[in-house]
This record gives sequence, structure tokens and C-alpha cells, in this order.
Amino acid sequence: MTRRAAIIVLGLVVAALVGVALLAIPASPLHKETTLGLDLQGGLEVTLQAVPPADRELTDDDLDRSVEIMRNRVDRLGVAEPEIRKQGSDQITIQLPGVRDPEAAAKVIGKTAQLELYDLETSLTGPSIDARGNPVPTPKLYDLLARVQSVAESGNPDQWYVFNAKKKLLVGPVATREAALEQWDGKLPKGHKLFAAPEGTVAVTCGPNAVVCPGQPGNQRSWYLFKYDPPEIPQMTGADLKLSGTRADFDTSPGGGGAPIVTMEFTDRGAKKFEEITRDEWIRGRVRQAPQHFAIVLDREIRTWPQIDYTDSSLSGGIGGGRAQIQGLQSLDEAKDIAIVLQTGALPVKFVTLDQTAISATLGKDSLDEAKRAALIGLLAVVVFLLVVYRFLGVVAVLGLFVYAAFLYATILLFNVTLTLPGIAGLVLTLGVAADANIVIFERIKEEARAGRSIRAAISTGYSKGFATIVDANVVTAITALVLFAVATSSVRGFALMLLIGTAISMLTAVLATRAFLAVLAGLRLLDNPRLMGASGGGIPSWLKLDYIGLRRYWFGFSAVVLAIAILAIGIKGLNLGIDFEGGTQLSFKTPAPVALEDVRAVAGDVGQADAVIQGRGATRDGGYQDFQIRTETLTTDETRRLQSGLEREVDAQAFGAKNVSASFGRQIANSAILAIVVSLLLIVGYISVRFQWKFAVPVLVALAHDVLITIGIYALLGREVTTATVAAILTVLGYSIYDTIIIFDRIRENMPLMKRAPFRVIGNVSLWETIPRSLATTFITLLPIISLFAFGGDTLKDFAFALLVGIGSGAYSSIFVGAPLLAVFKEREPEYARRRDDEVALADVQSVGGALAAAAEEVAGEPASSVAVATAPAGAEEAPPAPSPPSAKRERRRQRRSTRPHGRAR
Repeated sequence: MTRRAAIIVLGLVVAALVGVALLAIPASPLHKETTLGLDLQGGLEVTLQAVPPADRELTDDDLDRSVEIMRNRVDRLGVAEPEIRKQGSDQITIQLPGVRDPEAAAKVIGKTAQLELYDLETSLTGPSIDARGNPVPTPKLYDLLARVQSVAESGNPDQWYVFNAKKKLLVGPVATREAALEQWDGKLPKGHKLFAAPEGTVAVTCGPNAVVCPGQPGNQRSWYLFKYDPPEIPQMTGADLKLSGTRADFDTSPGGGGAPIVTMEFTDRGAKKFEEITRDEWIRGRVRQAPQHFAIVLDREIRTWPQIDYTDSSLSGGIGGGRAQIQGLQSLDEAKDIAIVLQTGALPVKFVTLDQTAISATLGKDSLDEAKRAALIGLLAVVVFLLVVYRFLGVVAVLGLFVYAAFLYATILLFNVTLTLPGIAGLVLTLGVAADANIVIFERIKEEARAGRSIRAAISTGYSKGFATIVDANVVTAITALVLFAVATSSVRGFALMLLIGTAISMLTAVLATRAFLAVLAGLRLLDNPRLMGASGGGIPSWLKLDYIGLRRYWFGFSAVVLAIAILAIGIKGLNLGIDFEGGTQLSFKTPAPVALEDVRAVAGDVGQADAVIQGRGATRDGGYQDFQIRTETLTTDETRRLQSGLEREVDAQAFGAKNVSASFGRQIANSAILAIVVSLLLIVGYISVRFQWKFAVPVLVALAHDVLITIGIYALLGREVTTATVAAILTVLGYSIYDTIIIFDRIRENMPLMKRAPFRVIGNVSLWETIPRSLATTFITLLPIISLFAFGGDTLKDFAFALLVGIGSGAYSSIFVGAPLLAVFKEREPEYARRRDDEVALADVQSVGGALAAAAEEVAGEPASSVAVATAPAGAEEAPPAPSPPSAKRERRRQRRSTRPHGRAR
């Protein structure tokens, strides 16, 4: 990178940082506030009750499907962190963090999304259509139904309504007469009216949500009676819609004025039906000499009813293309709400809102303070480590991490990512992981400097050679993130989004920002001092130069024992799944005076329920609440009685209620995450096979399974509770394990053409020697904030940090002691490497990328050959081969060999 280009890059970085500042500064017109999760700031709780269908009983499948649809509506990107659970046999509770418009949120969540498309003129029935076939609106639902009661009484209606004496609707539509009168014990109060829609009909409304309503010049609230005989009428439904083609947009057609609309795309079957219906309407309009209409009805409300122009001969065959749109929307937000409802599909049953109330944070202020302190200590430790080990380069790395942190914060604001306490801890972790890209390049710079290049040349060469390594490692990580985001749901999808964004930003800061910093500073004389750059010293310590490949049986044996223990622990003890996975008991109660959350949490801890999730409900008074709910694992009768007794005694609790609640991390979420991981692993195998060889892919998968199994097994062995934060930690381990293994394999691939005559055992060992310092540095720098979170973060973060400690430690081990040795097992079976498996003499003139082989040769000059792995004699050999000589001796031998060749000559 030239100095001019570096200055331009730095200018762009500064401009971007200014933009970040505008997003973060409260007084700025672009200011955005961070959304904190339910554990940190509370939010809104909505309780919905399912209305059983008229023709069948409510099933668990109905509620399960509804939970998934609602989750998709409120958390399309997976970053909103809602809590959605089944409660009892017919209710769903949804907790939303940071909601500013509770009524709008509840309306979108519980919207049935019943999309129907009617051939308007043939679907209307009396009294809503006249003799000429024109629509007739009725201003009041009461008046419309009153006119058809004689017809309704002669059939078996399934739409019942109750009106009071002032003709105000109180109940309906409900499926049965009994359901309509349920709240009055089956008796209609005096002055009230019980009406029904005739059998085979439904009441449909139209109002301000439409530009104009059928049969009137404006959009005043009106009611119509439609025929209802599925699947014939309505002619089309939401099942004919292609959900992926539904989106909010703007009307750019002539006369559209850029108004917000919702565009819809039909399935192949739906497109064919739409074409047939519009063809019939064109023909009918031609005969009647009047336009015919196609009404788009959402949740029994007409949203738009476009006409089919019978004077346009191009429409004689119907409208093809399989598209339609909803017009007459008041704002883009309304268009987005409708699009989300249609994209996520129709709820299988209708829901009514029972309750909506504000809820408190699940954690106290002390937990947040502990997390802040742990994060600060962890970040300071990372900075100190970079400065001590890499010195001036460490200063550049710290600047790069600052830029990375700023860009990541801007991403959180722009994507409206909800920050939970484990999420904040994860962001601290990403700073350690982001430093890895810088360390890869800095280690390459130090290698080039030790090889004799000037510091400026070493920087240029280090970046050019390190770039391919970083790309390979990050592409593999990005593949995992992309597939998780495409296939998974809920918080797993949010994790994938942040992983993908973090990977991209890490690449940007390491490859562009830090390089630009160094290019601008290239004129300083400081760069001529190797010691100040951390490039002095003898390179790789001798104690790291073990025969990692030759001792693989020991490594494999150790891993086999640990894996056996882990599998046995999972099979015998099982996992201690928390309420997020298995559901549990929700206890509600009230207190006569406001009580602090900390006091209730202390009582729960005293009776053995320290892990319970405790929330205050409603408004806060004097720093406390009078309405509480406690969610914990399923309690026995004795445990429930003991908890209630403790609450009665300590906080004067009363009006207890208990309900069973379902898991928030359901089977569908887990299945989608597993499917995404399997697909991503297959893609990774393909990528590695193309970039390396298929034999490189197998050790990557084995190392990955090794790390995840050990992490899960240790959880089972110790009985630690598995929460959704644990899932995030295990996914982090997955990404870290792949990244670390790819870095080592990339060095092996580089050394293979340089060491063409060397046994693979030597290639593997040398490559490990050259990358272990980097692996140790990145592992240590990643573990620093995790250790800080584990030590200072309080009980809330211990499980999250513990999973990361185990997983990342296992990942560092498997990359060195499992991945590379297993690759050697496959490669040494190839004829090329099998022939020279024990041919140590072939090492003459062989060089490696980092020069570790030459350094080893100098170290062993005059020492027994068995002291260094690359010169170890084969087992059973009578005599060890001569030890490698210093470079001058090797040059002399080469000269003598050339002089004895038939066509050689001495020089």
C-alpha cells in the first residue's frame, strides 16, 4: 500500500468514525439508542389466549406453530431477544425488550394474517349487492346483521355476535352461540341482541385502511356480507402466496406517487388461478359493460379492490406474472407490518389479548456493574498483552481494535441489536478474537524481519503473505455464519448475523485500517529497530519444538480417553437443561407494599432457587414492585410450598398463582440450528477440498466434533445448567475451532511446495513450530477477557464464560494435537510421502516459510540428531543419520555434489 493510498484509507476511516460518533452522541440528529434486553431493562409482556376453532379442538401443534410464527414476526433478524413461551394449555406469553408502542406491538404479534382474495361481484350476497350487480355498503354491522336474521335462523351459522342496547359490539365473531353467551352464563342480558351471520356467509368490513370502499365514493367504515364456501369462495387465500416474494415497497407506477404498498407474489398454482379469475372478470365486464373487481381482504377487512379494465384487450386472457399489490396504506411502517404478517404466514387459530403490562429487568443493577467491571479488566488485559508482546505493532493493533469496536457499535445501533448481558460479554470476546487477524499478520512480519528483510519490507511482505491465510480462515467462518443465518431461527440466527458482521469488520480493520496506519508511519526511524517492533530474539523457543506428528499416538490416546468420559457423562448423567429448554413453573404473587427485586431474589436463593428468573410487573414505586412473577425449573408440591412460605414470611406475599410454562428455546429452533450446522460443515468440506485437498477437510471436522463433544461432556459431568447463553458459547467454540485449525493447515499448505523432498512428518512439525506462537498468543488473548468474565462477572456470566473457557482451550489443543497429526496420518499414506517417510537425508537444502527448519539445523549442529524432531532417526535404525550442519557446511557439501555430477562443474 502506497503512502497516498494509506492516507485515503485513513481519511475514510476517520469519516466513518465521525458517523459512528453522530450515532452515539445524544444531541446528534442521527442519534440512536441501544436496546437493552429483558435482563437489563425489562420491557413489555403480552399474554394471548387461543380461541379454539369451531370444527375441532385446540391442539399442542396449534400453539407450537403459533409460537414460531410470532417469533418470526417480532424477531426476523434474530437480534430482538424476545421471550416467547406457551403458558398453560391455551395461552402464549411474549416478553419484548425495549418496546415503545405496546398497542402496536400486540396488534402485530396476534394478527391472524388471514389473507383472502375474492372475485368481488360474484362473492357479495344480499343485502350487500343490488340487482345490477353493484356493491351496497352498510354503515353499521348491527344493521347489516339485523336484516338477515330470518335467514340465519333457518341454518347452522358459525359466526355469532352480541350487541348491547346502544348497538355496540361486545362479543364476536365467535363460532358458537354458547361461546357468545359464555360471560353471562348462557343468558342474554336484557336489552342486548344476539345476532348470527347466515350459514355460508361472513361479514367483511372496509374503512380508512382502504383508499375507497366498494359502493361509496370515500372510505367511511362500511360492512358487507360475503359468501363463504371454501375452497370455492374465497377464490384464493394466503396459501396461494409465495411468502419470499411478499415485501413492503413504494408505488413507482405512473400516478402512484411513491405511496407505500405491499407487493405479493403468487405460487405457480396461485398464479394460474389468478390468471383464470381475472380472465373471467374481463369477460364478465365486457358483457355487462362495467368494470369487475378483485378484492384483497386481510383479516376480514378489504384493503384494496383493483378493477379489471374490460376495455383493455391485453387483459382478455387474464393477468399473468403472478403478482398483486395492496394499496391505500397510510405509511411505510404499516406496509412493513402487513408484509411481516404475510411473510410469516397465517396463525392457525385466532388469539385474543388477555393482558399486556410492563415488566422489570430480570437482573439487578449489581449484575450489570459486575459485567462492566469484568469487561473493563478483560479489555485492559488484552491491551497490555498486545503492547508487551508486539510493542510498536501492538500500538497499531490497539488502534485497529478501537476502530473495530467503533464499527461494531455502529452495526449494533443500525441493526437495532438487543444487548443482553451474555451478549455484551460476547462482544467483549469478539475484541479478543478480532485481534487474531492482526496477530497472524504481525507474526508474518516478525518472520520476515528475522529472515533479514528490512522492517518496511517485512511489513509489506507480511501483509501480502498473511492475507491469503486470513481470507481462508474468515471465509470458513463466514460460511458457517451465512448458513446459520439462512436456516436457523431465533437467537441462533442473531448470533450468526453478529458473527458474520464481526468477521467482515475484522477483515476490514486488519487488512485495511492497521495496514494504513503502518504505511503512514513507515517514514519513522522507529520502524528500523527490530526490538521495538517485537521482532528481535531467537524466534521460536526450543521448548516448543516437540515431535508433534511423531507423538500423535499419545495425543490421540489422551483425546480418546477425554472423549470417552464426555460421552459417558452425556449418556449416563445427561445434561442439566434449564428452563429455556425444558420449561418449568411460573409463580405469580402480589405484595401490599413495594418490594425490591433484590429482596425477592434473596428469598428465592434461601430456599434453593437461586437460578430462578424474577421479574416485577407493572409500574415501579419507591424502587420496588407490588406484582411479581418467578420462573424456575418445574417444582414439586413441597418445593412450591417452601417457596411460597418463604415469600409470605419475608415479603408478605399473597394472591399466589402457579402455571406451567414451556421452553423458550423450542425443538424447532434446536432442529434448525443443527440442520444449519450440518449444511455449513458440508459447504466447509467443499471449500477446503477446493482450496486445499479433501484430506484437509476430515481433520477439521474431527477437531470440531472433538471440541464440541468435550465442552458438552464437561457440562454433563459437572452438572452445570445449560441455558441459551451456553448455546451461544458453543457456537462461538465452533467458529473458533475451525478458524484456528485453518490457520495451521494454511501454513502446512505453504510449506509443502517449499519442502518437496521432506517427509510429511517434518512438514507438519515445522509448520506447527512456526504457527504455535501465533496459536498460543491468540488463545491467550482470547481467554483473557473470558477469564475476567469468569472471575469478576458474577454468577450470571459464569456458565457462559465456563463454556468458552473449556471450548476454546479444547480448540487450541485440537488444532495442534489432533488436526495436524490426523492430517499426517492421511498424507503419509500417499505414495509420494510414503517413499520418503524416514528419509531424513532428503532435508538438505530444504527451507520453510518461517525459516524454522534452518534454525533447527543451526541449533542441532554438533548435537545428537535425536534431540530435534526433524532429525529423529526412524525407530529400529542401527545408526542415526548425521546431524545437519551449519549453513556454511551445507553450502560446501552442495558444491562438492555438483562437482561430482556428470554434467556439473566446480565453481
